[in-house]
Amino acid sequence: MKTRPAFQLVFPLSTLLLAAACGDARPSSEAGAAAAEPAEATPALDLVARSVAFHDPEGVWGSREVSMSWVGTDGEGAERVAVDLEFGADERDFALSGRYRGSTIEYATTVDGWSASVDGIAEADLAEADRERMRLHREDGMFWRSYYGFLAGLPMKIADPGAHVAPDIIETTFMDREVLAVRITYDAEVGGDTWYFYFEPETAQLAGCRFFHDESANDGEYIVFEGLSEGDGLRLPRMRAWYVNADGRHLGTDEAGMIRVGS
Repeated sequence: MKTRPAFQLVFPLSTLLLAAACGDARPSSEAGAAAAEPAEATPALDLVARSVAFHDPEGVWGSREVSMSWVGTDGEGAERVAVDLEFGADERDFALSGRYRGSTIEYATTVDGWSASVDGIAEADLAEADRERMRLHREDGMFWRSYYGFLAGLPMKIADPGAHVAPDIIETTFMDREVLAVRITYDAEVGGDTWYFYFEPETAQLAGCRFFHDESANDGEYIVFEGLSEGDGLRLPRMRAWYVNADGRHLGTDEAGMIRVGS
């Protein structure tokens, strides 16, 4: 792999902190709603900015309400999740409704807290095994907000506070395609993992990403993005196929669709 200068472009990046590792979400920070210190321009940050400009040219994410459907299958093609997602304008308001792991789930967060029910049973009345199965015990109940807030919001969420973006762009290949990449490490409180994000050279469209808990061990996973789900100027990666770094095993596929943007 080699590095090279990037196109020069300055673009405002999101200031909310909702970092999550693929398949293992990380805590969000309410304090992240405060404005972050401006980052010094680097080739890698300029590339991220170009990608944000491609996927969200009107600055919709984090400023207007966004809703979408989200369907996921496991490695054998069986349904894993089928939900509708609603993100509030400031990303603290969030709602999820649909099916997960064979159960119905209703979940919502606000600035004041969160609530959930599974198969019509309120979260407070669920058995601990069901709370764990539905991941309601994690992050003081905020798991689903931080998980989908990060994954659905890519590439806008890449350089949120807590991210340390290596300054240089990497020229490499991803899924046998020539791409540009940036390397990012995240603070321990937002995951502590190492990520690589891959972009199409001409458009800066997000082509995929890869994360490691321990890069020297080649653990973690990677996601291949294909196509776009579009709505009211927002263009998000549509198909997201998940694989294991170590052996390439296919873990499942997610599809984002039916994007609607509020006023």
